[in-house]
Amino acid sequence: MVIKLGFTIRPKQTLLAFCDEASHNQEKYFVLGAVYFVLQEGADVAVAVTEVERQLAELKENHGIGARLKWGKVPTKPGKYFDGYKSFIKEFLETDGVYFKCIVVDTHKYPLNNSKLWAGDALVGYQKFYCVFLADGLMQRYPNYYYEVVIDEFAGVNCVDLERTVEGRYVKKARPPNAMYHCSVKAGDEENSNLLQLTDLLVGAVAFAWNGGMERKSSRAESRRGLATWLEKELRINLRQATPWAAQKFNIWVLTPR
Repeated sequence: MVIKLGFTIRPKQTLLAFCDEASHNQEKYFVLGAVYFVLQEGADVAVAVTEVERQLAELKENHGIGARLKWGKVPTKPGKYFDGYKSFIKEFLETDGVYFKCIVVDTHKYPLNNSKLWAGDALVGYQKFYCVFLADGLMQRYPNYYYEVVIDEFAGVNCVDLERTVEGRYVKKARPPNAMYHCSVKAGDEENSNLLQLTDLLVGAVAFAWNGGMERKSSRAESRRGLATWLEKELRINLRQATPWAAQKFNIWVLTPR
């Protein structure tokens, strides 16, 4: 559809991103991340998401997992439930065209509750970093798509405001081809979204590694360390280091001043 002045309503092809965060309270490193994939032009978004959700739900059922998967609930003992967590992540690793990217923020350098920049309001800081991650980390990296973004529900986050600021930052910095809209941001329910649960696991693994989890001594940390170490071997990366900017399947971006 084309309207006046040569502007289209939105780019034709859609990129879906399912986002979550970890360690936004007490830890040094705050992590935001997204599992994302591009739909074929003309594909029905709802149908595509429903099919992916069905496949992931079936995988969980095959391992006897009926509840929500979450990094904070990684089983402390080996067995079918722990193997189910690995299989859930392995499905992502072995599926072409599905990717993960995250941003690691040193909150000692860039506090969420920055008193000078946003009057100590941590929620404002949270949304600011979300805006940078989406506009700079995803949209500028992969331009010319329409971004349908689903973020895990977080008390106080205004999706309309976040959508507006992400759109504005992206247009200002990337100067994309003329279109009225480039993204939408909606809240999702992680309890009922397997894609958000997958993001939670991957973001949690990165945050665990960056916040000293690999050195912790407890049964809880041991099982998480085992899952994180397994993920490192599968990806052939170090979760405690930034990946090259061009890394595709699994990208760790560390926020640094320019």
